[in-house]
Amino acid sequence: MTKQNPKEKNIRHLKIAYLIAAFLAFLTGAAIYAFYRNINNMALFDFIPKPKILVSLYNPIKTETIWSNMFIYNLPYGLWCLSGLFFVRSVWLQNEKWRAIYSYIYIAIVMSYVLLKIPRITTGTFDVLDLIFMVTFAFIESLIFKMFINRRIL
Repeated sequence: MTKQNPKEKNIRHLKIAYLIAAFLAFLTGAAIYAFYRNINNMALFDFIPKPKILVSLYNPIKTETIWSNMFIYNLPYGLWCLSGLFFVRSVWLQNEKWRAIYSYIYIAIVMSYVLLKIPRITTGTFDVLDLIFMVTFAFIESLIFKMFINRRIL
């Protein structure tokens, strides 16, 4: 068994932390869908069978305020965008060039999915708040990385 130097060990821990954060962000977005969205209207279940447990988990809340609407309809997109960025960051943590390339590709794909709702190429209703949430989460993630994480891997 070879010993890792402290820097390699630190980087390994950061990668694991990013993978865990990616998984948690994805699960949180999925949980919002499972608990608070009406799954009868989801295009996903046109292709795969609807799990019966999701029907029992559905807990509709009143969407009378902008905050509840943003929680139910926009926050999952931001969390899923964040999840993908965390995953990209975990894989290419030390390789800034490839990390940037794959991050931009990922953002382009995610944004395209939302923008293609305008001409009805993808299913769903276009909402500019989805884009705002995704951009905000991406900005916050990059800001946190620059302020706290980047110093630890240099």
